[in-house]
Amino acid sequence: MEFNLTSMKQYEKEIKDWTKGYAVAIVKMTILLKKEGVEYSLRDQLLRSGTSIGANVKEAKASSSIRELIRYYEIALRSGNETEFWLDVIQEGYSFPIDKFAALKSELKEISNVLGRIIINLKKNNI
Repeated sequence: MEFNLTSMKQYEKEIKDWTKGYAVAIVKMTILLKKEGVEYSLRDQLLRSGTSIGANVKEAKASSSIRELIRYYEIALRSGNETEFWLDVIQEGYSFPIDKFAALKSELKEISNVLGRIIINLKKNNI
């Protein structure tokens, strides 16, 4: 996938909105997990990592350089990896059915793939 300035700006807007929506879904999931007795520390880790994805994508918009922009997207991608870890730990630790987190995991994989493509294309075109 090749990016020009126009498509890059569109991608940035879409990923910003998408990751904000994902953060809201994580907030709602942590509320449900509280009702199901999941320990605070686990819910808090999931909440922090899951909302960090969108926060770093939004922060990337204010970057003063391409290098800084790439760095924020890389942090968002790493937060996605951490979110996947916490979803797995909670699911396995509490023996929740696999489908409980299926939608969140699927969407996270898609977000991570897009972030990865953005990072690769930014590096390829600007370094």
